[in-house]
Amino acid sequence: MGLENLADVQLRIGSLYDSLKPAEKKVADFILKNASQVIRFSITRVAEEAGVSEATVVKFCQRLGYSGYQELKITLAQNRNEAEVEEIYDEIGQEDDSRTIINKIFQLYEGSFADTKKLFTGADLEKFAQLIKKARRIYFFGYGASGIVALDAEQKFNRINFFSRALVESHSQQTTAALLGPQDLVVAFSHSGRTRDLIKSLEIVRDNGTPIIAITSNLRTPVAEMADEVILFASRETPFRGSAMTSRMAQLAAVDILFLAVATSDFEKTTSSLHKTRVVMSRTKT
Repeated sequence: MGLENLADVQLRIGSLYDSLKPAEKKVADFILKNASQVIRFSITRVAEEAGVSEATVVKFCQRLGYSGYQELKITLAQNRNEAEVEEIYDEIGQEDDSRTIINKIFQLYEGSFADTKKLFTGADLEKFAQLIKKARRIYFFGYGASGIVALDAEQKFNRINFFSRALVESHSQQTTAALLGPQDLVVAFSHSGRTRDLIKSLEIVRDNGTPIIAITSNLRTPVAEMADEVILFASRETPFRGSAMTSRMAQLAAVDILFLAVATSDFEKTTSSLHKTRVVMSRTKT
């Protein structure tokens, strides 16, 4: 997925934020915090408020894929008109009671799912499904919370009779990557797109000519740039970033979408495989 598929200005900013220069990040931060006001501001006003030059504002807009500030402002106005009004909660704090935490967490999830849905709208799911269907073997790479998602993907695709395996530590990834070929497929999960060990593994995968699908929330990162195809998801994290709450949930949603795209493309084979595995699993229950 490229930038041309992202109609939402804020999602474009989020997908490229980590790759922006410090001055460009000042523009990004100002727009994200003042979206409703920016649509009425001149480029001079934005530059002054962000503490940068007008040329930096223009370069920032072009980094997002717009011709200039005017196109960004028009698109931002359209986004604002289409947006639904929602209650905005502050970040989770030490003083929050249990009810407030519940409300805030589910709003984070709902926002992340809504943004991820926008990213998937118009995505070429058939292309992704074909890559998976024609692969001899499918390997899901991920670390930490992304490793949990890789294990979920392995379980799902194994149950519809695809050879799939989740690899969640560097040694197994790299030794397996050394033996892969063009007939195999690697699906790499990474919220940041910058996990060092994953990058090393994918370099080996790429050198062997094995196709790579990256599932990430950041474009123009090493993981995204090494991939043949990129699936973007949106993440609205809490200050407790180490728990990777919304990114994990958004990645799980992406896995479900891919799984169903593949499963429904050969409905009879899928239902037959699911029935066989369901019968076996039923024998394990009392």
